[in-house]
Amino acid sequence: MGGSRIINNPFSRIIKIHDKMFQLRTKIPLNQINMNKVENNVGILKEHYHCDTLFKAQGYLWLCNEIIDIEYEEIK
Repeated sequence: MGGSRIINNPFSRIIKIHDKMFQLRTKIPLNQINMNKVENNVGILKEHYHCDTLFKAQGYLWLCNEIIDIEYEEIK
């Protein structure tokens, strides 16, 4: 994935793509899955793996959840 970085920590794998961060749920090799065989396959994969984003890169299908930035104000 061009312009991306993987951040490994003991709890989860985080992928940074441009200015967005994603928690990697799993990677599936593209040769093990036929994306054209089932209608609504993306929706089925998202539901099964409880993820909101899929990427195809480096010979894998990356199933991820976007990490949402929040704005907050510290209470004193």
